[in-house]
Amino acid sequence: MTDNRPDPRVDMRTPLRRVQGLGAAHHGVEHWYMQRLTAIANIPLVISFVIIIASVAGRPYPEAIRILSNPFIAILLALGVASITYHMRLGLQIVVEDYVHAKMPKFVYGIANTFFAVAVAAISIFSILKISFGRVPLPPL
Repeated sequence: MTDNRPDPRVDMRTPLRRVQGLGAAHHGVEHWYMQRLTAIANIPLVISFVIIIASVAGRPYPEAIRILSNPFIAILLALGVASITYHMRLGLQIVVEDYVHAKMPKFVYGIANTFFAVAVAAISIFSILKISFGRVPLPPL
């Protein structure tokens, strides 16, 4: 029978954490994993975003709106916004946790980070949906 417990001579956890069976891996691994997952998801989403914007650039306004109102394009843009803003929130959370040491500013910056990411995502997705559902007035041709 193998014992999965670490050698107490090299265990870096405090005695309380050894008794509770908790360690840094119970929270940090999920955050690290989600940051890597969103980074991988952002690769094709950003590439598609660049292609979409490049194809719309220089076109007349009504034609650009017609391209952006395509459901497939709107879904790609909305997924991109959601993934990028979540990734942004995770990354800035790490910066705040690592470099802000006072409790109250850390708490305030953490809340501000979340509200900012949600606001950016909500405004962007609202704009994409408004274009997609044809609620943007088109000038006469």
